[in-house]
Amino acid sequence: MYNTFRITLIAAILCAGSLLWPRQEVMADVRINMPYSMFGVGELRFNNYFQNLGGGGLSIAYNSNMSINDVNPASYSAFDQQSFVFETTLFSHFYEQKTPNIKQQSDFLSLGHISFGFPVTSWWSFAAGLKPYSSVGYQIRDAQQEESGSVHYLYEGSGGLNQLFLGSSFEFRPGFSAGLNMSYIFGDLNNETSVLSDSVGVYRTNLINTDRVKGWLLGFGLQYTHEVSPERNITFGLTAGNQTDATVDRSETLRRSLPGVLDYDTISHTELDEGTITLPAYMGAGVFATINPSWSAGIDFQWQNWESYEILGEQENFNDSYQIATGVEFTPTMEAFANIFRRIRYSAGLRYGQAHFKPDADPLNEFGISFGMNIPVRRTYNGITIGFEYSRRGSDDSHLMEENFYRLNVGINIYEEWFIRRRFY
Repeated sequence: MYNTFRITLIAAILCAGSLLWPRQEVMADVRINMPYSMFGVGELRFNNYFQNLGGGGLSIAYNSNMSINDVNPASYSAFDQQSFVFETTLFSHFYEQKTPNIKQQSDFLSLGHISFGFPVTSWWSFAAGLKPYSSVGYQIRDAQQEESGSVHYLYEGSGGLNQLFLGSSFEFRPGFSAGLNMSYIFGDLNNETSVLSDSVGVYRTNLINTDRVKGWLLGFGLQYTHEVSPERNITFGLTAGNQTDATVDRSETLRRSLPGVLDYDTISHTELDEGTITLPAYMGAGVFATINPSWSAGIDFQWQNWESYEILGEQENFNDSYQIATGVEFTPTMEAFANIFRRIRYSAGLRYGQAHFKPDADPLNEFGISFGMNIPVRRTYNGITIGFEYSRRGSDDSHLMEENFYRLNVGINIYEEWFIRRRFY
């Protein structure tokens, strides 16, 4: 009966998540409004550890028996024997973009990820899940005065890439593990232009360019934990992923409508080019230390070779991106039957890095500060994770746009012993 309840609960969460997951059709809604997402594959999310947003996003040397850290697959070895871990995250973002003369705000709500994991043997653990690789969403308006009247241009983008991953971790000796994630990347990158005029009798025209991407991506990880004392240890982590050429099919759809008519008529749909998109290699290193049963802290460094990115043989003017993050955690006690307020895990973190976008040949630096907590469910190891981050990218002191981000993540993790046959006497 209880197992049936747990299965029903997870099925309900999966169904709710499918409704919140960003749609990838050509006519998908613009779920975010981030102008820089018009470049490349959009805003990157593939190396985000959503459950640890409040701790600076530490992930490379981080592991937990109650959470699924898919950034470093070697961390799956931390799962307890005969345990099953399920987690999902809902995140809401509020954006503010401004220049010395213009200011705009937007927000959106979406599913961060769905994942589960469990040990297969004493030395082999498995995890799988679905998460975003990137997101595209922007709206830019322009107007020009022609002899026939005013002509208005609307540039829009939507879609993004998703990442369905299957991962395994192998513990070769106590404290040392290696892992592999095999991810299927898929999704549509949609960019469209609409032109309309206030002149009588002029058609409203809409041109949609779609890049449909699919391919495989491999990610590797190592973790080594050295026990300093029964209550103190230090973990070293490494991650790496190879450069991947995924398949991309480009199509073009032309539509138009009569003045005063809202619905478009499709004039033509053309399959244009078929080729590859190069997703760049990445590397990362981190250290995470448990100082005592209550305090722990760590630092991460990540780098990705975005200068090698190209699509259908065309390169974009990108930087190699990097990020340095540090974070700290505090838990008053880990005893399952202690007061719930003494079992809350508090976290805080900082991060600084350089984005891969390079508008007007100027790099974009980004800084973030975050806070979070994991609230346990009474007398269990299940919990609700809440993370908040404020970050800033660019500066309005120059011709660049300044962006302020306010991110709120709410996640749940379910930790159960699913493979024990209970006997009652």
